[in-house]
Amino acid sequence: MLITYVFVFVILIIVTIFVLYILSTYVFPRKIEEIARMVENGQTKLAIKKLMELIEKDDRNAYARYLLAEAYFKENNIQYAILEYRQVLKLAKFDDKVNEIKIRSKLAKIYMDRKSIDEARKEYLILSKIDPMNFQHFYELGLIYFNADQHEKATPYFKKSVALNNNHAMSLYFLGQIYYRMNLYQDAKQMFLEAIKVDHANYRSHYFLGLVLRQLGDYEWAIKEFEVAQKDDDIKIKCFLAKGTCFIEKELYPKAIIEFERGLKFAKRGSDTELNLRYFLAEAQEKMRDLHSAISNWEKIHEVNKNFRDVQEKLKSYSEFRQDDRIKDFMIAGLAQFEHLTRKIVETMGLTILDIDIISDTDIEIIATETEGKWRNTRKTNRIIRIIRTTDTISDKLLRSIHETMKPKNATRAVIISTGEYSQTAVEFSNTRPIELMSKNELIKLLKHVGA
Repeated sequence: MLITYVFVFVILIIVTIFVLYILSTYVFPRKIEEIARMVENGQTKLAIKKLMELIEKDDRNAYARYLLAEAYFKENNIQYAILEYRQVLKLAKFDDKVNEIKIRSKLAKIYMDRKSIDEARKEYLILSKIDPMNFQHFYELGLIYFNADQHEKATPYFKKSVALNNNHAMSLYFLGQIYYRMNLYQDAKQMFLEAIKVDHANYRSHYFLGLVLRQLGDYEWAIKEFEVAQKDDDIKIKCFLAKGTCFIEKELYPKAIIEFERGLKFAKRGSDTELNLRYFLAEAQEKMRDLHSAISNWEKIHEVNKNFRDVQEKLKSYSEFRQDDRIKDFMIAGLAQFEHLTRKIVETMGLTILDIDIISDTDIEIIATETEGKWRNTRKTNRIIRIIRTTDTISDKLLRSIHETMKPKNATRAVIISTGEYSQTAVEFSNTRPIELMSKNELIKLLKHVGA
């Protein structure tokens, strides 16, 4: 009888083992694969319920937890998805269905989307070690450090990304940006050229290549790059601004004005871009003697930001222009009229003009003579009269240059008349030399005498 019971017990054990084998080999896998299809087809609520039942029976079932994380993710329950993905990583049971690289990549992306940058960085650092041939992990690490302005840390990751995939335009682009910010213009130029070679429609690379070329003085090529880059609506306005500044450097002021005005049509009211467009537009207008328009733009800038660049100084410099027609006519006069006014000013000073040198449409030098003393035989001496219409500060460098020419020109004195201010060093230099500095107010008095 005992033998019979033992026999039956053994048979039950064998049957139980067999049933468990059948269930684990055929039934449970089939069941979890059905749940996986539910998740894939968007039947997430039912899938989550069934997965929770499985996990209650076996909380170390990595595949079930992975599917649960996927289901939560599809439901946009990101916090729960993160918890389940992390549980899967803790279990460390990886196979062809539960892939560590795939899970960590997904977690890293979730962290990036949620601005959890430190957590994302940790995942990408692990990925760079367990999947070292994938350039994307190194690119993402470079991007994290670049956006944190840690360019020295970003550089080796971008370089590694390029080494693994030299056709990744964005790695080349960001390397170019780093070199540009470090003033390594030749290196930056090479990176942007390579990025464009890989992807000609990488308009930001065209834009920054233009900025590099502008720094290198190749304005023609720079302008061409900005014209390509302006196809990107996000940077179109900046391209108009950059092209305009190139034209200013080339002294092609009418073309510069066209670009700045085009940019203003699209610029957001009150933005830094709009203020910069108006500022450089005013600079070009000032160069062309269109001071009414220049002042109008400075005033519009001043309304938005009183401390923008040197706008307050500009408006202060032209305060008389806005109040006195004499100085206004003097400042906006064409070259012929400007020359006529300078002659009249010198004659009003009681001097006889011997020679006139038109240095530019804002700068004229006159050699004039005067008679010292009342006696007929008194020796006549020359004076250099330099008349400059500008808002720039006159430096001692100009005074030194004029002083050096006095002896060759047989001049015993020099007079500088300017609408701009004089630097402290210029004033100090003139105090110990036969050089007289005349201010804007003294010029206005002279203009009153000439009937300007």
